[in-house]
Amino acid sequence: MQGQQLGWVERDGVRIAYEKVGRGDPTLVFLPSWMITNSRLWAGQRDGLSEEFRCLSYDARGSGRSDRPTDPARYQAADLVADAIAVLDSTGVDRAVLVGNSLGGLVGYLVAALHPDRVAGLVLISATIDLTGDENAPLVRAVANFDRELPSADGWARYNRHAWQRDYPGFARWFVGTALGEEATAEALADGVQMALDTTPEVLAAGVSARSRQSTAEQAAGMRALAGRVSCPVLVIHGDRDAVVPPTWSAVLAEALGTVVTPLPGAGHCPQVTRIAEVNALISDFAGSAGAG
Repeated sequence: MQGQQLGWVERDGVRIAYEKVGRGDPTLVFLPSWMITNSRLWAGQRDGLSEEFRCLSYDARGSGRSDRPTDPARYQAADLVADAIAVLDSTGVDRAVLVGNSLGGLVGYLVAALHPDRVAGLVLISATIDLTGDENAPLVRAVANFDRELPSADGWARYNRHAWQRDYPGFARWFVGTALGEEATAEALADGVQMALDTTPEVLAAGVSARSRQSTAEQAAGMRALAGRVSCPVLVIHGDRDAVVPPTWSAVLAEALGTVVTPLPGAGHCPQVTRIAEVNALISDFAGSAGAG
C-alpha cells in the first residue's frame, strides 16, 4: 500500500501500535473503537481513502498489536485522549480530521474539546456521547449491572463480567451481530468475531470498569460542558437501526454542536463496515472541505 508506515509509540509504559498510509492532505485519523476490535475495523476506509488522503489508524491499548494492561486505572478517558495525541506527535501530524465510531467518537470529541489546535474536523459515527443522562439505554443499564450476577444469560445480560467468564465466545458472537446489524455479510460477521476473540474478557472488563466510576448524570453533565469548546466543523452520522447507541443521542449531540445528523436508514452501529462506499463518500466530502478551511 502506498507509503505504508508501521510503528509504535510508548506512553506511560504502554506501547501503542499505529499504521499510516497514503500521502494526501488533510490527514485522516481513524480512532480505535472499543477494545473488542482493532484498527482493522477501518480497513474499508484505509483502502478506499488512502489515494486521496493520508490515513492514520492505531490499535487502542488493550487491542491488536498494542499493549494490553488489565488495570482499570490504565483505561481512563484521559489515557485514551493522551494516546491519540501521542500518536499524532509520533507521526508528525500537527492537525488532522478525526474519525471515530462508538467509543472512538467519544475520544475524538474529547480531543477536539481539549486540544482544538490539533483538530481540523471531527466525524462522529454512532458515538457513545450521551448529553441527556439516559439511564434506560441498554448499554447504560448493562454497564451499571456489569459486576452483578444476573438471572438471565441472553441479550444485554451477556454484557456482564460473570457472563464473560462463563462464555466469552458466546458474548463475542452476540455483540458483533448486534453491532453490525441485519445488513452485515457473513464475511464481516466472521471478521468481527475474529477480532473480538483476539482480546480477553479481562482486558475488556478493565475498560468497562474505568468508564463506570461516574454516574450517568455526572457523565452527561461533563459532556454537555465540553460542547461549547468544540470549534471545528463536525459531521455526525448515525444508522437508524443502531442497537447499541440510541440515535437520539446523536440528535441531541448534533444540536449542541450546531449541526445536524446525517442519517443512514437501515444501518446499524458500525456503518463504516456495512456501508463502506457510502460512508467513505461522506468522509471524503467532509474532509475535503474541512481541510481546505
